[in-house]
Amino acid sequence: MNDTTSAYSGCIVSLTAVTWDFPLVGRTRMLTEAWRSQCIHSVFVEPPHSYRSLLRKLILREHRPLNVVRPLPVRYPVRWWPKLDSRRRRRMMLDRAHGLRRQLEKYCRLEESAAIVISPMWADWLSALPFARVVYDCIDDLSVHAPNSEFRRLYEQWEADLLARCTAAITTAESLKRQLRSKRPDLPIEVIRNGVDPERFRSLAENKRRPHDLPMSANHDSRPLIGFVGALFEWIDWELIRHAATSLPNYQFVFVGPNNHPGEVESLSSLENVAFLGPREYEEVPAYVAAFDVCWVPFKAGDIAFAANPVKMYEYLALGKPVITTKVADTDSFGDLVKVGTTPDEIITALQSESRPAARSADIVAARIRFAEANSWQVRARRFIEFLSSIPARD
Repeated sequence: MNDTTSAYSGCIVSLTAVTWDFPLVGRTRMLTEAWRSQCIHSVFVEPPHSYRSLLRKLILREHRPLNVVRPLPVRYPVRWWPKLDSRRRRRMMLDRAHGLRRQLEKYCRLEESAAIVISPMWADWLSALPFARVVYDCIDDLSVHAPNSEFRRLYEQWEADLLARCTAAITTAESLKRQLRSKRPDLPIEVIRNGVDPERFRSLAENKRRPHDLPMSANHDSRPLIGFVGALFEWIDWELIRHAATSLPNYQFVFVGPNNHPGEVESLSSLENVAFLGPREYEEVPAYVAAFDVCWVPFKAGDIAFAANPVKMYEYLALGKPVITTKVADTDSFGDLVKVGTTPDEIITALQSESRPAARSADIVAARIRFAEANSWQVRARRFIEFLSSIPARD
């Protein structure tokens, strides 16, 4: 352990937005694993479950690693939260927060620990959790948490409360930093982008065969395989996908991940060269990426895309793959290793050029891999510790 890492000796408690076993393994779990490998004591707190999901987990006896804490369900289902009186909602959260405190005190002294708060949903809980430091890890535009206008208002209120309580903030993009700075100018804020575990990702890719459900052309000859791995949610540009698939009929387009737009998926699946394979376990994902000739990020323009620093881009680069994206946050930080298209025609041109052998030359592949290694979760975890060490504890 280096001197910088040892400068922070407290526990890190991550108040998360998704469960430990969420299929799209991302930032918080990867950082937790990196901290543990660096001998930093850390606890991963899952968001409160519904009673139904808790019962299912108990019946199935689903395994949880050590230091993963599951709070008891709150009284009312999530869909009711915006409709509750603010006092009732706050009492509901505080009731469970006292229980969570008792759970956490089995692992650490909160008065000597730092909370990394990923979702503003935790704002009401914090008054019952006496952390020495509270850091808002703002990783997405608020719209990602809020599926509709009712929830958006609720999350805006929670975020305002969280910003008033926190001692510092971390963002994954400069645009998010500017947003938080406008809301609380005196707050210490650091940009720490996403990353990848390059060795693990490569090892998983090398130890798996080509997935059997990846499509081939009718005559079994290879054709350029364009792939995306991730959530197919509100931020996906469905029209761009349609335009690319119809403009490039000799290219195969594959999408791996959950979706909440079944109509779009059904419509696009009618195209001969488009396949939606559904979600896969994290350990299976690298084998799909390894099979792609070109990886892309077809996000539509908007607040979510302009604030996004997609983990998948680092994972693509860890395997040395050509990467094409629409405009997302801080694409300049990738240099010329990622091609950015701002119009459908630019995306088509990039897909064509990056599918050629020149895009897979040894030098270019090596440069992509070096970038991924320089932006590993181990590096990001150390940056967190450096920042935590610079923040005074609350009185």
